[in-house]
Amino acid sequence: MSLYGVLRSGVSGMNAQSNKLGTVAENIQNSSTTGYKRASTEFSSLILPSSEGNYNSGSVTSRVRYTIGDQGPIAYTTSATDLAISGNGFFVVSDPGGANYLTRAGNFVPDGRTGNLVNAAGFTLMGYKIGVDPSLNSLDDVVPVNMGDFGMQAAGSTAGTFKGNLPYATKEVVGTAHPGTLAPPVPGYVDIKISNLSPRDTIQFSVGGGPTQTFNVTTEATVDDLVTKINAAVTAGTLSGVQASKDPATGNLVLTSDDLTGATNVTGSFTDMTPAKKISSLQVFDNVGNPVKLDIQLERTGEKTWEIAVYNGSTLLDGPNTMTFDDLGQLIGPKSLSFDIPKGQPFTLDMSGMTQLAGDYSVTGQANGNGPSAVKSAEFASDGTVYAVYEDGSRVAAYRIPLATVPSPDNLSPRAGNVYETTASSGGYQVGFPETGAFGSVTSGALEGSNVDIGTELTAMIEAQTSYTANSKVFQTGSELLDVLMNLKR
Repeated sequence: MSLYGVLRSGVSGMNAQSNKLGTVAENIQNSSTTGYKRASTEFSSLILPSSEGNYNSGSVTSRVRYTIGDQGPIAYTTSATDLAISGNGFFVVSDPGGANYLTRAGNFVPDGRTGNLVNAAGFTLMGYKIGVDPSLNSLDDVVPVNMGDFGMQAAGSTAGTFKGNLPYATKEVVGTAHPGTLAPPVPGYVDIKISNLSPRDTIQFSVGGGPTQTFNVTTEATVDDLVTKINAAVTAGTLSGVQASKDPATGNLVLTSDDLTGATNVTGSFTDMTPAKKISSLQVFDNVGNPVKLDIQLERTGEKTWEIAVYNGSTLLDGPNTMTFDDLGQLIGPKSLSFDIPKGQPFTLDMSGMTQLAGDYSVTGQANGNGPSAVKSAEFASDGTVYAVYEDGSRVAAYRIPLATVPSPDNLSPRAGNVYETTASSGGYQVGFPETGAFGSVTSGALEGSNVDIGTELTAMIEAQTSYTANSKVFQTGSELLDVLMNLKR
């Protein structure tokens, strides 16, 4: 065995352990670095040709690997622009020169100078504007995520909903029928208690079991008014078979048969429609964001019908339209109204959620659009969508953050700033959106920590130190043997 081989082996071993100590030191330094991936030193032997009688000492080689594909722990923060990836994928970021890199470090904050979202290493978060689809294998069309691009805006209203319950509150009072007698002849009659008279109330009666006849109340306010109008209707021929009068004792309406033989009886009832007229307001916006107040007027017109009209102040925008309900209180139609907002857009009001049930009047409404408002903050969804949040509480989708990955993440090339470049061994980019395919999800208000375990690193440090010391002894012994050999020559 060559003494030079012994020296070479000792030096090789010390170099290899020195590399291992270097990765351990780097890991410990970055144990609190967001998104940092642990480095490790792996050894392989280098064997030189030897014979049975003469061993030719080889050496050991080392290679640094990074556990880039391993998930780090997720820790929640108080910043909405902190982002963490759960699962596969990397954020796409760019340096000041415009070169794109991959990273798991999602500690982004708005840059005061540019408005871009920048992480602690100075790399800018990249994304696609809404409506742009990514290329599957390239980072073309990505742009800096910048909320400053979305300034004050206003949106005219185009659609809204109006739903709820209209009360089914009619009341029928059945009159008391008094049969007629033949000897002596006394005509049959019915007396009906009348109360709470209002337009659209009805009085219905039948003479001798014949068809039901209806008198619709309009302007009549007293029983005396009813007597006058019913008798006038009989004279005109629109009603028949009775004469109306008022019972002086009870004040009830009396309908007496015209048949003086007493052979014909009369039945009747009074339906109190319980007047209902409601006005509800809905705020919408014109093209430049001015608020426009819509007054929606509802008025009962029958047992199963209501009249609806939409006003802006004194200006009628639509109607009156008759809303009709079925026997189950469900709206038959119309299901929507369409009209133009003053100085605004064509507007559709969806009313399909209206009912008429035996409950209270209860309606709600809402409409899209908003007045002038500035961007207050950004909001991130788990699918990568970035929303511009305005001061009035409205949200507008602005960007969508892609995730990129490669076939072999552990073979990416690390660069300063906790970012990575692709290599021939890692393979090229594969680009997609969070929560699609094999890509993970994005969590807002959280960061992925380093996957370094301090206990493991301290153990590796002791192992490297021990091996380094042993290899130094090999080198020292070989050096002493070489000195002995040189002294023999002298």
